[in-house]
Amino acid sequence: MKDFPTSERSKRRKYRISLLLFIYGLCLLPGMMLTADLESTSPMAIKNIRVFDGETVIPEVTVLIQDGVISAVGRDVILPYGTDVIDGTGKTLLPGFFDCHVHVWHADNLKQAAVFGVTTVVDMFMGVKTMTGIKKMQADGRATDRAWLISPGTLATAPGGHGTQYGLPIPTLTNPGDAEHWVSDRIVEDSDFIKIIWDDGSTYKMNSPTLDRETVAAIIHEAHSRKKMVIIHAASLRQCMQAMEDGVDGLAHLYFENAFHPEFGRLAAEKGTFVIPTLAVLEGMHGVGDPLSLTEDPELSSFLTPDDRQMINMHSPLATQTGAYQTAEKTLMQLAAAGVPILAGTDAPNPGTTYGASLHRELELLVKAGLSPVDALRATTSVPARIFGLLDRGVIQVGKAADLVLVEGDPTSDIKQTRHIVEVWRSGIRIDRAKYKAAAAKAVEALEKQKDASPPENSETGWISHFEGEKITSEFGAGWSISTDSMIGGKSKASFERMEGGAESGTGALSITGEINEGAQNRWAGAFFSPGAVMMQPANLSSKKGLSFLARGDGKTYSVMIFAQSLGYIPAEIKFTAGPEWKEHVFDWSDFGVEGFDIMGIFIGGSSELGPFSLTLDEVRLLNKQ
Repeated sequence: MKDFPTSERSKRRKYRISLLLFIYGLCLLPGMMLTADLESTSPMAIKNIRVFDGETVIPEVTVLIQDGVISAVGRDVILPYGTDVIDGTGKTLLPGFFDCHVHVWHADNLKQAAVFGVTTVVDMFMGVKTMTGIKKMQADGRATDRAWLISPGTLATAPGGHGTQYGLPIPTLTNPGDAEHWVSDRIVEDSDFIKIIWDDGSTYKMNSPTLDRETVAAIIHEAHSRKKMVIIHAASLRQCMQAMEDGVDGLAHLYFENAFHPEFGRLAAEKGTFVIPTLAVLEGMHGVGDPLSLTEDPELSSFLTPDDRQMINMHSPLATQTGAYQTAEKTLMQLAAAGVPILAGTDAPNPGTTYGASLHRELELLVKAGLSPVDALRATTSVPARIFGLLDRGVIQVGKAADLVLVEGDPTSDIKQTRHIVEVWRSGIRIDRAKYKAAAAKAVEALEKQKDASPPENSETGWISHFEGEKITSEFGAGWSISTDSMIGGKSKASFERMEGGAESGTGALSITGEINEGAQNRWAGAFFSPGAVMMQPANLSSKKGLSFLARGDGKTYSVMIFAQSLGYIPAEIKFTAGPEWKEHVFDWSDFGVEGFDIMGIFIGGSSELGPFSLTLDEVRLLNKQ
């Protein structure tokens, strides 16, 4: 049950293929929506080129491309009249790269991937509606300006378990008897494979509902009976080994804990399990990441938007075990020595990663862990093509799709040369990298201009709200509103009202009441202040030092969250406790890792403790710099 083709040669044109904790990747900066490259597909030849064909190196040949397909590879290729010729001297031609673990939130994520040479993306969980729309574009031949997609669509998880926190409708399972119906529904939705979550959060000091082993095994059995491959996100060594024993086809990650078993590689080889290590995200989870490897790379940095940079620089909120990353490297080499198929994947856009660019970091990390550059390149070309049954790509051979990457130098000896991209083609059509680069530069420029933007009108005094009048108002900005986790499928709720009697003999205050409920892994409910003229519009508050307010409550723990463009639309959070007496709480922008020039919102409310809450605010203001 280890080979489940998802495309055939006669169906080439039919497409197959984490945390925005709140809005991961859903918000795109202006100018990043790119249209298809409609250039001619006249014959093209690359002469005097070193070729990595997906398995081995072929020196100094000519590769001819016609009608989106490789039509000749050799030394004495006869070129048709009118062929566009590229001199490949000193360069290497490779099959288009696979990123075998990505979460696609928008079709433009695939355009970004292609700019960095990733011509096939294996999504590991996305909205079914988004998946269906992308696949239709692929089937209609309208998606040659982006990476090809295969995806399971939704994933198998327990109610309230990992995967339910992103605001997408998730059909959960509670027992083995749910497996047959659940898998049948995925087949109706055109899932390319089945994805399972088996993660109770314990490996990173959290507590999350998860499936039991019997239900996991039932899903695997049912999927295999329907000829569907199964890939699992299993967090612990024990869960990974049990999943392999129960017949899972692939591991979406290496496990997240500092644990090693001498028989892990042997078991994976015996069971025919492939592994997607996702070192690019694990290094961030385990606190050993090097964001400068991407943000300061001259071949990549000019293609990175401010959002990309923020995501790459972001630290994972998960607390993992010391030494876990070194154990992951050791385990990877154990798997490689046992002959287990290794596939390159990044888990973009989780903290520390971004679409496309992080694939190059993953290749670098695979080599640092001990793989040869050639084996790392196989992990992103021919191996995933074989595993996922995409036999029209992943190699440079006559009759295969012209999904190609041309780079300077020789990445088979120096893996970082994959970053030195000259051109990328999808089905023989050139990806317009220059256009994308210009759009990224425009986004960087817009953020820089925001630093010089005027502060909001009437914000000079720093006061946001005294709550003295009859209505809930603010001195500037779009004012106060309620924000809850309902946007990501949560069930928390809140309301607020002006109450008589405030702090320090004031006449009024803001009373926030609500309830934090199960339903999403990230829970919140409370008051949200928008400092811009409209909600979520950035405001330049950098002339102020930070935020201050008075609060009293029921003794529970509450949160202040800052939303800013430079945070990649993922809020920074600080906890505080509100007791029965009024107390001032003071926070500098630097406490949240922001400078204050692009603040989109300030949230104050409940998030940590389940159950009802009651919080009262007064004298909310911005702090003047000394």
